[in-house]
Amino acid sequence: MPARLPEPTPEGYRRHVIAAVTRHDDSLTIEYDGRIFGGIILAELPPGVAESIAPGTEVIIRTHTAETGNPGTVAHMLVPHPSEAGWAEIYEDY
Repeated sequence: MPARLPEPTPEGYRRHVIAAVTRHDDSLTIEYDGRIFGGIILAELPPGVAESIAPGTEVIIRTHTAETGNPGTVAHMLVPHPSEAGWAEIYEDY
């Protein structure tokens, strides 16, 4: 099977690489670019996605602006879907 091409980065998102993952009973905490983010709820992830979140996995993140919430806080987080084309959502701040 040929390697998949990287998905394009949607406008307003920035690419990062996950440095570390801590698995808790019902959630994940990831580290990227010297930052720590917790709140990825395992039960809300699409099938197979939790297993694909590991060090070296690319993650794209959109942060809030003054118009959408608390500026600089994570608004939306996606990783490449492990079995389908496109991105899999792993966090959204409603």
